[in-house]
Amino acid sequence: MLARKAGYIGYEGSRSVAVPAGRERQKFNQLVFKTLFAVFLIAFFLIIYVALSAARTDYGYSLMQEKRQVQQLQRDNEILRVEIARLESPERIYKTATEELGMVVPTKVLYKRHAGSTQS
Repeated sequence: MLARKAGYIGYEGSRSVAVPAGRERQKFNQLVFKTLFAVFLIAFFLIIYVALSAARTDYGYSLMQEKRQVQQLQRDNEILRVEIARLESPERIYKTATEELGMVVPTKVLYKRHAGSTQS
């Protein structure tokens, strides 16, 4: 069997980590807590920023969609105004009345006088 020399640190002894004791351990724990708190705080604000950016982008897309819809409705409205003007034209009404409905323009217009009216 082999003998060990005095002062020899064995294999198991070289793996140990110095653990702070007492006041040093408390400072170490505070440092770890502060570091983790800072990391979580940064992560929290980063998530909030990403969520707000996504909401802003979504709002922008919906706003653009609403603007396109308003423009389409304005175009449709203008087309309908032109159609109304065409349908209300006296020439079209006269043509429809005479050709399609067989109406004629009266040659004589009669007026009826109301009983309650007085004429001087």
